[in-house]
Amino acid sequence: MKSFLLALTFVAFAMPALQAQTGPAVKVDVKVPKASNIQTPQIQATNTPTRNWRPKEWLEIETDLSLKLPTNAGGRNGSLASMTINYFIGMNAQNKEGKFQLLKGSIIYADVPAGERCHALAFVSPSTLRRVLEKDNFTASSDIKAIAIEVVVDGAVVAGESTIPVTASNKWWEKADAFAVSESVVLSRMETPFSVLWGDYDLPTKSK
Repeated sequence: MKSFLLALTFVAFAMPALQAQTGPAVKVDVKVPKASNIQTPQIQATNTPTRNWRPKEWLEIETDLSLKLPTNAGGRNGSLASMTINYFIGMNAQNKEGKFQLLKGSIIYADVPAGERCHALAFVSPSTLRRVLEKDNFTASSDIKAIAIEVVVDGAVVAGESTIPVTASNKWWEKADAFAVSESVVLSRMETPFSVLWGDYDLPTKSK
């Protein structure tokens, strides 16, 4: 398999590359997203049929971030009504034309509080992973080559991160010729079997 990094011709890492110069009104400090395997939760309920099934492996992406708002928007006590995170996941798999598989999706997070550490969760289903990887088992550490995110507020990218080097002129996920793209396959927690778990650990989401 040809090198993922060579195919995308990466250059030296520059953190400011993913941050738009949109002014100081909203400042978002975002950490590099973390990918992990997580199995389908086994949740029991009364008055329902008993069915045997085998838990499968989901991809979970967790991103830590913190928000700063100006005084006239509440400062440390304020909250941002909505914020979108665009997800780009480069997989360690190629189609028949030799293009790497790229998974994309956007999630709208609601009522993001300023002045505290927040967690944004996103998921990719076992069925999507099987289709892309053409195998039953998924392992985040070997089946994912790169993840990038863009934080969007009022239509402008205000922050972002990537797990591999990138610059403003060389955003790997924008190299359309290098990828076979699957759109809208990144899910919020509320769209998965994990919807009843973890209380208010992560940011709430709303429908697109």
